[in-house]
Amino acid sequence: MQALNKNTTNFSNYSKISESLKEGNLKLTLNPMTDEFLFQDNKNHTVCINPTKRTLNEKPIDELLLKADVDNKADKEYVDDAIAKEEERANKAYATKEDVEKKADKTYVDDELACVASALVKKAYKEYVDEKDNEIKERVDWYHERTTKILKTKADTGWVSGCLDLKADKETVDMLAQTVSSHTRGLMEDGQQLKELE
Repeated sequence: MQALNKNTTNFSNYSKISESLKEGNLKLTLNPMTDEFLFQDNKNHTVCINPTKRTLNEKPIDELLLKADVDNKADKEYVDDAIAKEEERANKAYATKEDVEKKADKTYVDDELACVASALVKKAYKEYVDEKDNEIKERVDWYHERTTKILKTKADTGWVSGCLDLKADKETVDMLAQTVSSHTRGLMEDGQQLKELE
């Protein structure tokens, strides 16, 4: 009866009887001669079922059941389609695990980018410090070279001192030479005088 319920739209009395059955306003009559069950409500809507012939209002029940199966299948497809649409709508409306994971990945990427940015800033500072360090090293090298030249020049004062010492020795030699020369002259004069005396 339930299977036939929605597939008997062409049997308007059956649907009306069905309603009466729900309400409890149904009269059942059995015809033993024809094996028919006659359902009748208080408004005289009737439905005739013959279990021997397997008919409902003289239509084969198997056809109606087959139609019911087809309709049920169609209803299942409709329900499946409706469920799929609802799932799709729900997927769009609510965050899925994948969305949460993507958001987590975005947070991870943002954290990594912040870390990289921090590293780049540190690298920039390091490059700046290295650049300043190189400038300082160049200045130190320049001052070292200049100081070395100055110290070398000052060290050469020892050479100058040696020169002065030699010069002092020259004066001594000159003085000695003069002394020797004067002695030699004196001796020569004495020698000349001796010659003259002889």
